[in-house]
Amino acid sequence: MSMAEQNVCRFVPREINDHSIHTIHFVLETKEQIYTGLRLKALYTMYFVVQGQGKLHTKGDVRTVGKGDVFFSFPAEPFAIESVADFQYMYISFLGARGNRIMEQLGISPKTPPISDCGELATIWQQGIRCPSELSDVASEAVLLHSFAYLGSRLSKFTSHEGCGVDLVSLIQKYVDEHFSDSEFSLERLGSELKYNKKYLSTVFKRHVGVGIVEYLHTVRIQHACTMLRQGFTSVSDVAFRCGYPDAQYFSKVFKRRMTISPREYMASVRAENTSVT
Repeated sequence: MSMAEQNVCRFVPREINDHSIHTIHFVLETKEQIYTGLRLKALYTMYFVVQGQGKLHTKGDVRTVGKGDVFFSFPAEPFAIESVADFQYMYISFLGARGNRIMEQLGISPKTPPISDCGELATIWQQGIRCPSELSDVASEAVLLHSFAYLGSRLSKFTSHEGCGVDLVSLIQKYVDEHFSDSEFSLERLGSELKYNKKYLSTVFKRHVGVGIVEYLHTVRIQHACTMLRQGFTSVSDVAFRCGYPDAQYFSKVFKRRMTISPREYMASVRAENTSVT
């Protein structure tokens, strides 16, 4: 059966730590995508268009994507994908502190438009999706990192002045990535640690990343919560505490706002997903 005749979805099981990049899904999507409104995901996702034409809907914008294009969706950023003509694409969803930093290093943010003429990546994506399931973790990470390296040569646009801002943003991200579980995290403490005014830090971060520091903090926490729930944690209170939320009810509210489902509903979806894969 050819790739065009059915969807291919690889769930990537693995142990998670906070200092790596972790691929979660590697999918060839062949089903028609019908636009029914924007939605949220807790993961970063890289998409590669295999054939045809589609539309990427984001808040206040619609962009056309076609064969050979690469585009992204972002945690807590509403989006939707719509098929237009014979549309097929692949995607790899991922999380982890290293992933966050690579995105920032390359200047990839919700403001980044689809990157065209990336057809050279087709071979490695197609080879990756065909790998045996027991190698899905290796294949998906290899494809993702190779694609980042390729895109790096296309996206190195920063001037030296902008580079200073990017360096500062990387420091902010590193601090958040390492201290997200601290329930007493604050912009005041961040400013004190980095020796900058908190308002200045907020301005620089939002200009380069497109979201505020607190929003990014919630994103990292919810990403980590999803990781824990995928690893088999069943206590919502325990997950909330480990992710920096001493109030489990508030954690559930934040989680549902970003994921559109509650933590317990997310656990149920993971169980169903694992059952369908096996």
